[in-house]
Amino acid sequence: MTTKEREMILNLSYQELIENFWNESQILIKFLREEQKKNDKLQSIRIIDKLISLIMIIIEDYYLEDDSFNELLIEFAYDKKHHNHEDLAFLFERKGSPKLIDCVYDLAIAEFEYMEYDEFFNIARKCTYALGYTNTPKAKEKLELLAKNKNKLIREYAIKQLNRHDFTDKDVEEQY
Repeated sequence: MTTKEREMILNLSYQELIENFWNESQILIKFLREEQKKNDKLQSIRIIDKLISLIMIIIEDYYLEDDSFNELLIEFAYDKKHHNHEDLAFLFERKGSPKLIDCVYDLAIAEFEYMEYDEFFNIARKCTYALGYTNTPKAKEKLELLAKNKNKLIREYAIKQLNRHDFTDKDVEEQY
């Protein structure tokens, strides 16, 4: 991406970004990947936060179903330079993908300094929903681990999902 294109993206409002990139999300994804690799932590946090939020707005079911998008979501789930892990957990919840089970579990138990104030552990809650909607035996295993977590709320969230689903969707899991 050229410096001119980068500056243009950075200077657009959310509405302008939506108008310009509604059908061209791959450009924003490429931009996100490039920004993620930069060393300017404060600038990167601002940009990544803005663009993850934008992806939340413009993402369509196509991108949720497109597994090539998973790689980027996984990279951002493990990236501690931004503050949008709860938004990512929501995307994982919407995807319900067997390919993301390990990442979703890791995100559920991750501790982020910026989330110390979150007494309800919303990231973990959304991750338990994501595992529940995935509805495979492997997702059940991860929920069972969360049901043994030292945190009472995380245990309760996991147990709730274990009671909601049957986790018999083996055909889906065996494809991966």
